[in-house]
This record gives sequence, C-alpha cells and structure tokens, in this order.
Amino acid sequence: MSVIDTSRLVQFQSDARNLLDRVGSERNIRTDEDSVTGTTGDRVTLGQGGSEAITYSDGVRQDTTESPYDLLRSRLVTLLQEQGVAVQISTGSSEIDISSLTPEEAQVLVAEDGYFGVEQTSERIFQFAVGFAGNDPSLLDEILKGIEDGFTGAEQAWGGKLPDISYQTQDAIMNKIDHWLEGAANA
Repeated sequence: MSVIDTSRLVQFQSDARNLLDRVGSERNIRTDEDSVTGTTGDRVTLGQGGSEAITYSDGVRQDTTESPYDLLRSRLVTLLQEQGVAVQISTGSSEIDISSLTPEEAQVLVAEDGYFGVEQTSERIFQFAVGFAGNDPSLLDEILKGIEDGFTGAEQAWGGKLPDISYQTQDAIMNKIDHWLEGAANA
C-alpha cells in the first residue's frame, strides 16, 4: 500500500485559501480604487520613489488570468501528478479527466445520485468492507477500524475537518453495516 505525502496537500489547501482570500480582497480594493480614481485597470508600481504607476487594461487581465476555480483545479492536478497520482478517475462505466472537469460536471458527480454522492460512495465502501470480511460479521471490529482509520486519515490530510458530504457518507456506511448485521443476526 502506498502512502501519499499529505504535506503537499496541506500546502495546496493553504495556497487555495490564500488565493480565494486574495481574489476577494483584490475585488474589494479594485472597486474602492475605481470609485476614487475613475480607472478600471490594475496599477503596478515597481521600486521605491516617485515612479509612475503602470496601468493594465481589463482586456489584458482577462486574457491572461484564470478564474479562481481554474487556478485551484490546475494546482490540484499539478499536486496529484507530482505525487504520481493519476488525474483520470474511473466511474465504473467511464473515465473522467479532472484536469478538464468543469464546476458543473463536478457538481453532477457529487450530487445526491451522482457517482461520488453519498449513496453510491457509501455503497462502494460498504461492498468492499463486506467483501473483505467474506460476509463474516465476526470481523466487524476489523471492518469498523478500517473505516474509522480511513476517515481519520482523510481528516488529517484535509487539515482536521472534511466536507459535510464526507461525514454524511460515513454515517451512510455505518447504517449499511448495521442493516447487514441485523440481517446476519436474523439468518
């Protein structure tokens, strides 16, 4: 089993938060400056002293600047590739290239009935756990420990807290295991 270096993921999270904060504050600053100066371009001053500010037009900025989503996606893809992790995700019937995934496509994947939604993801994890146990409820402790360790490791990789969908998935897995145990006890 290979171990993924989580330090780069933590750095990615930090960079992403900083980028989103910077984009938000730049928009606020630009709005304030525009109302005072009457300009709509960016202004860059180099050096110390009475240099004249350089102003870039909106057209130049739009051609060279990616959206915050595109920047984050690009950074994530680079991070995964540097660690040797494939950027192709198999969804059973097809493959998705996350380097070109749009926000809309991502939303479909994590929707309630999406491939990475709570129901389908919890079912895949449950089936894997039951398959590992060989349908033997006496291996429950190992199953539960494996699931708990997996979610704990994910929390650590994400800085201590996962998105809500992850906790909903964990709850759904535990419910499926409870139903499996009830069925095994009644058999």
